[in-house]
Amino acid sequence: MATVHVTLSRVKGRASTGSTMPVQDSVEISADTMTSSGTSAQSSITAPDLDCFWSVTVTGGNVYVKFGANPTAVADAGYLLLDGDTRDFSPCAVSEKLAIKDA
Repeated sequence: MATVHVTLSRVKGRASTGSTMPVQDSVEISADTMTSSGTSAQSSITAPDLDCFWSVTVTGGNVYVKFGANPTAVADAGYLLLDGDTRDFSPCAVSEKLAIKDA
């Protein structure tokens, strides 16, 4: 069982030097903290458009993560995130969701 914190944020290409540097906004669009189990569970948030990024942080265990319109997290598809990982992902479709499951 792991705690998985998910944020959905906009990303801007700005830096204090004026050069391009993609950085997530400090205020997220949505956030959800979930507890994984042996059964796939979907987050309550969805991507409103393709101009945002998922950020997924895992603590307390390893999880499988799957994205899609109605995703089911399983061992043979998606991503394996290990305890302590934070990974960023770009949505591939409007209304995309994510699901998690214990690894």
